[in-house]
Amino acid sequence: MKVLFVVTGFGFGDSIRAECIIEELKSKKNEAMILGYDFSYEHFKKRFKTLKMHGYSFPDYGLEFKTVRFLIKNLHLPLKWFLTSAENMNEIKKFNPDIIVSDFEPVSNLIAKKIRKKCVTIFGYDPEEFRKLKNPKIRMRIQARYIEGIYKNSNCVLIPSYKKKRNFGNINYVNLIVRKFKIKNKKNVMKKLGLKKEPFIVMLGGSNYGIELAKRIKELSKDFDENFIFFGGRNKISDEHFSGFNENYLEYLSVCKGIITLAGGLTLSEGLAFKKPMLVFPIKNHVEQLINANLIRGYAYVA
Repeated sequence: MKVLFVVTGFGFGDSIRAECIIEELKSKKNEAMILGYDFSYEHFKKRFKTLKMHGYSFPDYGLEFKTVRFLIKNLHLPLKWFLTSAENMNEIKKFNPDIIVSDFEPVSNLIAKKIRKKCVTIFGYDPEEFRKLKNPKIRMRIQARYIEGIYKNSNCVLIPSYKKKRNFGNINYVNLIVRKFKIKNKKNVMKKLGLKKEPFIVMLGGSNYGIELAKRIKELSKDFDENFIFFGGRNKISDEHFSGFNENYLEYLSVCKGIITLAGGLTLSEGLAFKKPMLVFPIKNHVEQLINANLIRGYAYVA
């Protein structure tokens, strides 16, 4: 089977989730081609046939998602999707995918209709959980309606879920998707990483939304005899900060005392898989992160 993966380039989680699926498909002798931008393009281009596309622009700073600002920055996105489809259509037709998997790019639905293929969308937003939120603001309702419109236009929707739930309509709940990792001897891992004590990890993901939070944690850390190591973000705040994507993150995660993080799906899923204590700061007014935070309560402390 041939699969075209269309992967958002904002952040790390979507690309890593797609990579987990691709590796599983490869083991069964399937073929994959990637359509991506920013991080997803850079992440996949050396290992798979990867085409470049136009994607979202995010005003990623502070700890709040600005819906109006996001809409203004992406006014020309429909035109960009049209250009993406036109620029890559010959290569896509030549590859001739049997199915298109989107994580999370609406242009997938346009391409699927053009080449008459089915489209599967993967995303963490859960409509049922949104209905449970008390008096969500209009900006969150706008986000929800937009995402549910994409769901409606997809043949199938897969939602990695922290809880067992019953499928409905075209929505299917699946287990959390995380990277494979073989647990190694803790002392050996710490020696390899040059760690004298078990650290706390501060994970910012692939954006700068958590930079200000990281700076505050860095300042507060001076009052504690603990080792705080920072991951993600695009701007480095200290020598203990691995900005961008780090291949050894799971090794640090395996030996850490706990995680301070935003409410991105991948980090929360991996934190659960490694059974680590988590302090979670969801991005304000970001509908998926707030839903993740609500679902993770009971397993983690949500600020």
